[in-house]
Amino acid sequence: MTFRPEIFTLVISCAIAVATVSAQDKDFATLQRKAESGEPIAEFDLAKAYLEGKIVTKDPVQALAWLQKSADQRYVGAEFALAYMYLNGAAKLPKDQHKAADWFRKAAKQQNKASQDALATMLAQGLISAEEANWREAGPTVAKTPQPVTHTAASTQKQVKGRPAPFSLAEVETGITAGITSKRMATLVQQFGVDFKLSSVTRKRLTDEGADDNLLTTISVARRNL
Repeated sequence: MTFRPEIFTLVISCAIAVATVSAQDKDFATLQRKAESGEPIAEFDLAKAYLEGKIVTKDPVQALAWLQKSADQRYVGAEFALAYMYLNGAAKLPKDQHKAADWFRKAAKQQNKASQDALATMLAQGLISAEEANWREAGPTVAKTPQPVTHTAASTQKQVKGRPAPFSLAEVETGITAGITSKRMATLVQQFGVDFKLSSVTRKRLTDEGADDNLLTTISVARRNL
């Protein structure tokens, strides 16, 4: 999930859930005064001004500082932007998919669709665990550290008999609720298998969470003996 630097500012501007007034149309001194008074939208707009370098000299360090202030006040646009900066290592930030997931999850909880989609994509690419991608629940309490990925969409890192570990029921459920389509999940299940039996109770549970008949059929024949 790599974003080209030249479209980064456009992504930030277009993908947030609420519209903001562009910093280009504001008097910089007024904008700065509002930001310094603690207004989260003004802090975000000031960060964007420093990032774009159109009404003030470009300064990624200042941009990051003001973006962090805005995000700390739960402004969804800033949360989303900060997540992408961590994901791509922008503004001199080191790439960190786990910190990116933390901020995406905060924005996703505010019903930011772009953040929800980003988490689902990161999960499918094996960049984060199912727990990190699940924005509907409380976030992980222990910081994650990068580990070798054996699945394209799961948190399990172990190998079983020389093969990547099969999906658990919890991983399948989290994948579905995090936004992975039933078609994509069926492909993954077919590739890696599952470690649980599709009982009538499990079938109903997965159906209620959005699994279609094709996925259920794939799961029913994909059980691996451990």
